[in-house]
Amino acid sequence: MDIMKMTWKELEALPKEKTILFLTFAPIEEHSHHLPLGVDLFLGETWKKLAMDIIRKKEPGYTLLTMPPIPFARGSVKGFPGNLHVKQRTVYRVACELIGKIAGWGIKNIVVIASHGDPKHIIAIEEACEKINRKYGVCAISPMGSFFSFDELGIDLNFPEQVKQQLEKYPNDYHAGWIETSAMLDIDPGLVKNNYSDLPDIKIGEKELMFPKKVNKKIAGYGHIGFPGLATKELGELLNINSAEFICKATLAFVSRKDYKIYQHHSLYKIPFLRTNFLRVFLAVSGLIIIAVLVFLKIAG
Repeated sequence: MDIMKMTWKELEALPKEKTILFLTFAPIEEHSHHLPLGVDLFLGETWKKLAMDIIRKKEPGYTLLTMPPIPFARGSVKGFPGNLHVKQRTVYRVACELIGKIAGWGIKNIVVIASHGDPKHIIAIEEACEKINRKYGVCAISPMGSFFSFDELGIDLNFPEQVKQQLEKYPNDYHAGWIETSAMLDIDPGLVKNNYSDLPDIKIGEKELMFPKKVNKKIAGYGHIGFPGLATKELGELLNINSAEFICKATLAFVSRKDYKIYQHHSLYKIPFLRTNFLRVFLAVSGLIIIAVLVFLKIAG
């Protein structure tokens, strides 16, 4: 059910404990020469719809709601027209307000599909879910952080053998490479330019991602990280179904409130300086310490 087509009375009448609302939160941004700006939104919306189809079959007793996606995110790629990136704090504040409003409707199960791999984007939404859960009781989860960091968290995504082999042979395919290009070939091949097979491989290691200036220099003029020429529609179908099955598994664990905590956070969530308010808190605490030291010195003097 699309909430845009419902009246407020229909929304009010829903059995809130048996209702799940899905919301995609991802940006419009460049995806090299061959993919459209809306890739992350296309992926999130596709995974959402596929996951909802699976849930309908497994748990037909739930009412499934959807709403329009939120088309911006935190990002560090620069130098390309089309990027709709905002500050991490903006993502956090908007997510807090939107998820809070939905929780205020009485919805007990809110699942945010953050289909954009930037850790700070994902962490901001996870922080927002934590805040809303403290205020309204557990009602919101953003499971994609655990999806993108499955290996570090020890989550088995049950990749098909063909995908496993490709991941082992061509890892670090982070942006508009064979993974996203394959997924888009499955979603709508008409949106993928035919030149994808002619684009060069751009190899960037995991540690290099910590240095945005270096990344931006390497991808200048192109915009992808990985191996777009290796993409196939067959791989895309496997990847999209796998992503949807993960979302279904995480969602059903959450609505049952059983074994869902492993899906709550990206593996990097525990690193303080990646949090939204880290700098503000650090500066505030540092300021208090300085003031305390000055007062002490004045009294001692």
